[in-house]
Amino acid sequence: MGRKILILSVALVLVFSLYGCSSSMQPESSEEAAASIAPTESSAKPTADNTESIPQSPVVPEQEIELVAKTLRGECYDDQPDDKREVVKVICNRVSNGGFGGSIEAVITAPGQFHGYRPGNVPTANDYAVAREVLEQWYANGCAPLGEYLFFSSGSDHKNIFRRDWKEG
Repeated sequence: MGRKILILSVALVLVFSLYGCSSSMQPESSEEAAASIAPTESSAKPTADNTESIPQSPVVPEQEIELVAKTLRGECYDDQPDDKREVVKVICNRVSNGGFGGSIEAVITAPGQFHGYRPGNVPTANDYAVAREVLEQWYANGCAPLGEYLFFSSGSDHKNIFRRDWKEG
C-alpha cells in the first residue's frame, strides 16, 4: 500500500511538471495522472538497465501548438522566425503573468488580445516549428516568463515592436 502511494505521488509530480501551468491541462483524477505519464517512443529514452524511461522534453498539447501556430500566421511574416519566437513568448508571458488568462487558449482567444488569430488561419510548417520550440522551452522552464515583454504592435520591415508596458514608447 505504501509503495502504491509513493508511486502515485511521483506520478502526480511528473504529470504536473510535464503539463505545467494550464489548469485545463491538469488531470482530473489520480487514475488519469498515472495513465497520462506513460512514455512514448518519441518522448522517452531508456536507461542503461532498460527498466525505466526518462522524458526527454516536455509534452506540449497539440491543441496549444495549433492555437499558437494559427496566431503566428496572423501576427507575423513568415520571413521573420525571431519575430515569431517573440510573439510566442508574449503569449506564454501573459499566461505566466496571470492577468491575461490562465491558459494558452484563454490568452489567445480573449477579445482584443491577438487580432491576428483566426480559427481558419492555415499555418506554415515554420509557424508550427516555432510554436512547438517556444512552448517546449516554456514548459521546460516551469512556465516561468520567457523574457520581459507582454505587448507588441506592428512595426516596419515586417517586424513587430515588443514592449513591457502597454503605453511604453
